[in-house]
Amino acid sequence: MRILLVDDHQVVREGLRRMLEVEPDMEVVGEAADAEDALAKVKLLSPDLVLLDIKMPDVDGIVLTRRIKEEAPSSKVVILTLYEEYLAQAARAGASGYLLKDLKREEL
Repeated sequence: MRILLVDDHQVVREGLRRMLEVEPDMEVVGEAADAEDALAKVKLLSPDLVLLDIKMPDVDGIVLTRRIKEEAPSSKVVILTLYEEYLAQAARAGASGYLLKDLKREEL
């Protein structure tokens, strides 16, 4: 599985990368810190999965999910956030899943 990490916090992206790199069937193919970079990398890298933070400084994760699904409908989007209240919005925007940031590595 080819994964693109999208979060405005570098420490979160690095932590996720380390957690996912040990999995033999997962490859982190890129990272993005904002919506513009994320969309460019989705087009360039064609990831199977975009692991996306919901709270971003320029465009929120709900809007970005819609844009990703328009640009690359075959890429799955999983929202990774601290906030449970956005589950329904994320699903309506086209997200395939929703994970809370307090999860354990095994759960990820």
